[in-house]
Amino acid sequence: MMRAEAMPQIGDEMPDGTVYAGLSPDTNKPMYTTPADAPLPYNFNQAQKYAAKLDAHGHGDWRVPTRDELNLLFRNRQAIGGFGISGSQPAGWYWSSSQVNNFVAWDQRFSDGTQYNGGKVNASSLRCVR
Repeated sequence: MMRAEAMPQIGDEMPDGTVYAGLSPDTNKPMYTTPADAPLPYNFNQAQKYAAKLDAHGHGDWRVPTRDELNLLFRNRQAIGGFGISGSQPAGWYWSSSQVNNFVAWDQRFSDGTQYNGGKVNASSLRCVR
């Protein structure tokens, strides 16, 4: 009888150095995140470009999480670790890829989980997923 591989637990570091973040609420597939935030706060467009160009942990398919995926990161923030939870802008806020319109996108404050439709010109932190 074949043994099924054990599913990783949220917050587990994978052999490639990524962190298991849970099942994506959008795709229902395993989602992984970088172990740390991007080095700088970025505006919305800069965050999209940073994620698209990121080549880390042997992967080049990084992206900015959707609004629901970002909320999953928030809910699992203690297990995943390394998030800014001060509530201050920009360190305590994180971008999602979900847009309201050409000028506004959703971001989330990690001190309390508040999601806000913020101006794309504002700087926020970024945690990439794949």
